[in-house]
Amino acid sequence: MLKFIYEGAGLLRRSIMRFLFWLSVVISGIVSVVGFAFTNMTTISFDPTGDNFVGGNGNPGLMFVMFPMLIILYFFFAMMFVFEKLHERFSVKRKLFQACYSGVFLLILGMTIYRIVSFRNEINPYFEYEISYLNPFSNHLFFNFWTFIACLCVSGFCSFYLKKRM
Repeated sequence: MLKFIYEGAGLLRRSIMRFLFWLSVVISGIVSVVGFAFTNMTTISFDPTGDNFVGGNGNPGLMFVMFPMLIILYFFFAMMFVFEKLHERFSVKRKLFQACYSGVFLLILGMTIYRIVSFRNEINPYFEYEISYLNPFSNHLFFNFWTFIACLCVSGFCSFYLKKRM
């Protein structure tokens, strides 16, 4: 009788822990998506005429990903475990998943690098000194839907290299 109660308590505990894990993944996912979206939306648009002058407050759009950075990192690390369970559920070969993750990541990386370089070349003639790649006008290139998907691809790819739990 005690063994039955003990096993039931263990099952209940695992169910609660599983629910809390999924709840934390959902909440951290919402925070991550909102952080990426607000950073993208609050990017100052480049105005070569200078009519839309903004103050020298640095890069305010980054505060939406810098303050919740630990939550965002937790989300991408937790997604490794989610992808690990997803791979176990589907009987598709490991190499096919890895090729898909790598292909999507490289496509998004190439597209993003091209957009960053062309944007920088477009706005550099308007400045006295050469500006960097990450500036108040370029947040929308780094923090958008595509870079979010690229981060998920990295999580999916890394999920194959998690140590098996005992």
